[in-house]
Parts: sequence; structure tokens; C-alpha cells
Amino acid sequence: MASVTITDASGRTLTGQTLEAFLYISFTFPLFSVGLNCALGAEQLRPFVEELSAKSAFYVSAHPNAGLPNQFGNMTRLQNSWPL
Repeated sequence: MASVTITDASGRTLTGQTLEAFLYISFTFPLFSVGLNCALGAEQLRPFVEELSAKSAFYVSAHPNAGLPNQFGNMTRLQNSWPL
């Protein structure tokens, strides 16, 4: 599995790559899956998951940000509220 972080609405990764560039590099490895992880919430991550799914020959995973911890140490978003 290879996972990458999309940092904002531009769709660029932490290293400045586009999602398509990440996929291009990923195809050179015998991966089980590719995925997106935690910089964005589920609503913001969804279009990038859809793009990844449409362009990838691998299984796709998504690990959206659960929010920020509140004063009680709990996350601000509950897993069952994710629209993915």
C-alpha cells in the first residue's frame, strides 16, 4: 500500500505532486492499494478519492482527518459522520 496526503483544494501532495503524478510513480511498484490520508476531512477528500479510483488499477483506500481533538481529548468528527 502507498498512501499520500493531499494538503489542500489544489489537489497537490505534501511534496507538490499532482495526484496523477503520484499514480504514475505508483504503477512502477507491485502494490496492493493506493490511498489518500488525513490532511483533509471527508467532504474535501471525496473528489480526490473519486479521481484516484477512476484512474487507478489498484484498490483505493481513504483515511480522512477525524478533526482536531477537543478539550476532552475526543476528535471533533465522529467516524460514523464521514460521507465516504
